[in-house]
Amino acid sequence: MSSITTVNQTENQVQFNIDQSKMFIWDNRYENVTFRNLTGGTLSYAVGTVLGRISATGKVTEMKSAATDGSELPIGILATVITDLATVSDVVINMCTAGDVAEEKLIFNGADVITTAEQARIYRDWLQLAGIKAVLGTDLTGFDNQ
Repeated sequence: MSSITTVNQTENQVQFNIDQSKMFIWDNRYENVTFRNLTGGTLSYAVGTVLGRISATGKVTEMKSAATDGSELPIGILATVITDLATVSDVVINMCTAGDVAEEKLIFNGADVITTAEQARIYRDWLQLAGIKAVLGTDLTGFDNQ
């Protein structure tokens, strides 16, 4: 997923940083699921947000290590942008459930990172158990990957 960031804009010129790297890299699988906003406010979510499943409802939400409803464990990666979703609202989204993803583009909640431990495993291991392999973008820069 590419993005354009305006670095400098004056009356006569503009300068951009363009990122054309991909989030979903290889052999990815997706499914449509119902996403629920449980944050207490209207929020937007970006592609790459790590998702967890609420055990009681089967719906997915943003994964948080402090949760106790089942959503503290990662089960997928958000593959579509969600804009201005009201609290306790649902929307059908596209979620990556398997394949290789760019580790540096994963979006975790709060202070969580890919090495955060949850139930005696780090999030990288939980993602791999779910079928998602987080790979560094720098691993894809060699000539053998052309």
